[in-house]
Amino acid sequence: MSRPGRVGYAAALSMGMVASALSSAAGQEQGKPAAGGWKALYPPELGEFTTPAERTAAMAVMEEIERILWQIPELAHPQGFEVYKQVWGGTRQGREQGGLLQYSLRLWFFVPSRAVQPEGPICMAVHVNSALPSGSNGEFDEKGRLFNIEADIGELIPGATIAHEGLRWDTPTADRRGGSFTFTSRGIFPWIPVTREEYLRYQIFALEGKQGEKEKELRSALEMTEYQRWIAGAAERKKIRDGAVDAMARNQGKAAAEEFRKEQEQIEHQVAEQLKAQEDEERQRNKEVLANRTGDQWRAQIAAMTPAERAAPAIVGPDGPLGALDDPSGHRVLTPDPEYWRVRRSPAEVHAITIVFRPTLACAEPAVRAALEKASKREEWAAAFKRLVDRPD
Repeated sequence: MSRPGRVGYAAALSMGMVASALSSAAGQEQGKPAAGGWKALYPPELGEFTTPAERTAAMAVMEEIERILWQIPELAHPQGFEVYKQVWGGTRQGREQGGLLQYSLRLWFFVPSRAVQPEGPICMAVHVNSALPSGSNGEFDEKGRLFNIEADIGELIPGATIAHEGLRWDTPTADRRGGSFTFTSRGIFPWIPVTREEYLRYQIFALEGKQGEKEKELRSALEMTEYQRWIAGAAERKKIRDGAVDAMARNQGKAAAEEFRKEQEQIEHQVAEQLKAQEDEERQRNKEVLANRTGDQWRAQIAAMTPAERAAPAIVGPDGPLGALDDPSGHRVLTPDPEYWRVRRSPAEVHAITIVFRPTLACAEPAVRAALEKASKREEWAAAFKRLVDRPD
């Protein structure tokens, strides 16, 4: 596989530049305009476990990305809103201490200004080395691999390797959605499909936990009914109740305390009767849950597959996991390609850039929406990001 990303210029930064760059970034006062850039909403935050050299290299990338976005007139000279920036990240891919750094430039939007409206959302973000398509959430399997159900494929723009979803701010909230564009070195797709067997084994792990501890906890919890638990806790509740009665007797007199005791004992009795009346139905439900061993069903499904079926890509459709491979409404299950994301020289090197436009209600304010839609259709920044990820080592 071709070597992805750009690493050379960041690794060549001298240690003398480290202190200078960090001091300049961290010392910038909030609200003060940066030279040729946006105001900083927060000081840069790149993780306590990153080294000074890594932070300096990452800040150099962030500054270059900001310069690219600053060339978009709708964002550089906003009309009807203000834009603030935040550098954030420093997490590692694959949960590895020496793994590839993931970091972002976030753009916060305030309508009409931060002075008037101090609360604003992140409407746009640029993620470097996002391990997940479109910056979405994922889950780890038992082996520590990151799994993600891919979002809808969007309309590509020149230079992008993949696009997910698409900007849309329809009136119904359910139809409102954002979009993302991911640029990778030489257009290499940086994720690989998860097989049907791998996905089912992940489902078993998510349900039962490592060595089945989740299932053991569930079975232990279902061994007793709510009525049995209520009876088991009666002595402790009486102790608490008696203490409250004694305190009331000292403060409000014995008559008030005795009335309070009767009320609490009546509540105790009523709850016990209600739980007792529901106990048979609850036992039946618990029995059904214990008999429904979904994990075993998935194991049987794996055992019934042919080798070719096990190795086929997992597709999640509207009817659940493992939909038909040709289902147009299905979504791929992906995991990061370890070879693509492997650190070559520096953990801060750039392997991929993902630009995300967010669809929150505040980002749908007319002035913000118009600017983001225009910005998303400008191809100048797309070409610049493509050159950035294709920069030779």
